[in-house]
Amino acid sequence: MDRGDREHISRRPEISFPLPDTEYRKLYLDAGSATLQNAQPEKESSLSYDAVNGTATFDYTFDRDTELTGYSKLRLWVEVQGSDEMDLFIVVQKADAEGNFVPTLVMGQIHPGAEAMLRVSHRTLDEVKSTDVIPVQSHLEQLPLKPGEIVPVDIAIWPSSRFWFAGEKLRVVVSGHYVRDKKWLEPFIWDIHNAGQHILHTGMKYDAYLQVPVIPAVRPVIPGKSISSAELSAMPH
Repeated sequence: MDRGDREHISRRPEISFPLPDTEYRKLYLDAGSATLQNAQPEKESSLSYDAVNGTATFDYTFDRDTELTGYSKLRLWVEVQGSDEMDLFIVVQKADAEGNFVPTLVMGQIHPGAEAMLRVSHRTLDEVKSTDVIPVQSHLEQLPLKPGEIVPVDIAIWPSSRFWFAGEKLRVVVSGHYVRDKKWLEPFIWDIHNAGQHILHTGMKYDAYLQVPVIPAVRPVIPGKSISSAELSAMPH
């Protein structure tokens, strides 16, 4: 459990995962304001970014302390100009009340956040393996994009556990390249098929959203101490 630089629980045993009291909520992307909203925008809008070097970001400000633990998923409506393919790199990040990125550490290195990647021509879902929580691509067919075609894509985000205090922000980053500090210890090389402009559509019939796993129960906060399974079992749920 990453609570930032305040009271911190590094380990918290649970009975099962995903947590049984998880409430999945949708935060809707609004390209017009570059934000995430609790309700779907009533106006269609779009934004574009350079497919090779660009990014698009969407921020949501929490009005109360909120824990997100488990699987998130992102639905986008996408279009490409100048290509028939899109490679998407997604990161869900935390930012402070002023909008400054708040990193998490992995092996002592700054990590950008919960990630996902998808080649849009492989967007077809496996109807048997996919659930409302975790979409799974079949990878059995390749569907290149046609000029002017706008298609939905459902993308599973790596599971994570973070805590936001009221006023802090959740940020969705959508990019055509791997989003990570160059100092990171992984020298990843990606076979990226991007060119031209990526276009993201939101609002009305374009129900673009981030589905997040909200944990409603108040969990105990014990600074600097891990909670044992016995202690957890003795606590009211």
